[in-house]
Amino acid sequence: MTFYTADAALVKVAEAFFQRSPIEAQIVLKSLRDLSGILGRLLDGGHSAVAGRLAGAFRRMGKGEFADDILKTIKGAMYDVRETDPFDQNQQVSTLAVGGSPIVARLNAIWESQHQAVLDVFPAAPELPSDTTEFLKSVDDIYENDAYHSLSIEGYSITPELIDRVRAGTWEADVDQQDRRNRDALAARGYWQAFQSVKESVAELLRGAPAGAVIRKQHRDWYRELFTPSMAAGILKLTCH
Repeated sequence: MTFYTADAALVKVAEAFFQRSPIEAQIVLKSLRDLSGILGRLLDGGHSAVAGRLAGAFRRMGKGEFADDILKTIKGAMYDVRETDPFDQNQQVSTLAVGGSPIVARLNAIWESQHQAVLDVFPAAPELPSDTTEFLKSVDDIYENDAYHSLSIEGYSITPELIDRVRAGTWEADVDQQDRRNRDALAARGYWQAFQSVKESVAELLRGAPAGAVIRKQHRDWYRELFTPSMAAGILKLTCH
């Protein structure tokens, strides 16, 4: 396997690379702080066609000063150079931030190029239910199934009977030592308390409260309720960062 520096790779790749992998090409081009490495390689091999291609790529990306520098340098060495844009004309060329992680730049560029296509096939957002009471009742109706599967995924040994006991209020940590120490019962109790907290937040949203404000204010409450029983029993310890 052969590895190339960014300068060497840009001089070596074919024009098709810019069309097949436009995001990766943009990230490599944008990562260059200066042209010293590329110019040396272009002059050393007399790569006038490559020089024109790179000049066109830089200009398409809004780096006209780099494009002009390449053209002036290659023409000054008495080579015939003609600027060409290697990107497909229908491709969107993004403005990528300089200095960040390449993988972050790649993910951001993929999102920028694809998110509208995703939004176009998404169904319209449902309207708020007209009957708030009935909607919250439907939320209660799915609690047992939701709790069973969510807690089971996390590795707890949960039974419908335990879920019902917690929901009915017959879970008594202060009286029943088994309930106090039972990791699964504590998790079920925490899930029940978090469920109630989230449901209260949903009720506020249905009454017209701004979603962002509600979530910013109550998000920590959901997690606090989720883990309070286990912290009270000493199974989990509270840490602050």
